[in-house]
Amino acid sequence: MSNIITNFSSSILIVIKVAVLIFMGLYIVFAGAVVKQVKVMTHALEVGFEKPIIYISYVHFLFSLLVFALAILIL
Repeated sequence: MSNIITNFSSSILIVIKVAVLIFMGLYIVFAGAVVKQVKVMTHALEVGFEKPIIYISYVHFLFSLLVFALAILIL
């Protein structure tokens, strides 16, 4: 009985890990969309502080890639 429970719980953990990686992959797509939208916004509006906003969007995208890579290593 204990072996069945162990196998079942490990199967559930694998499903959860795959789901987390899929959702993190979707977040990378979202971060890429943010970068694109910031580029479009800065071309449409010229306020004077476009460069820091663009850099922040790139840092956000790189951070999402780093978190995804760490999740692959940890999970």
